[in-house]
Amino acid sequence: MQRVPSRWAAWALGALAVLTAVPAAWLTVFAVAKARLPYNEEGNHFDGLVVHHQGTAFVYGALALLLGLVAVLAALGARRVFQRSRDAVNENDQG
Repeated sequence: MQRVPSRWAAWALGALAVLTAVPAAWLTVFAVAKARLPYNEEGNHFDGLVVHHQGTAFVYGALALLLGLVAVLAALGARRVFQRSRDAVNENDQG
């Protein structure tokens, strides 16, 4: 007997995809905003309250890329699990 993946697994992977895509998009916007700040020759920007360092834009961008990759892999996994469970249900109905 073949194990059929549950639709709950597809929903869980889909939720993981959404829960990682939202912070990835937010971090992308934040990284672009940080990269556009006018930095001095030391790589610092002082906005009157906080000193921003130029290297943080790279770190935020790398985190956004990692979260985006996790979101894409989770979405593809959710699609595959959903299709496999749908095909198994259709096969059981016909046979």
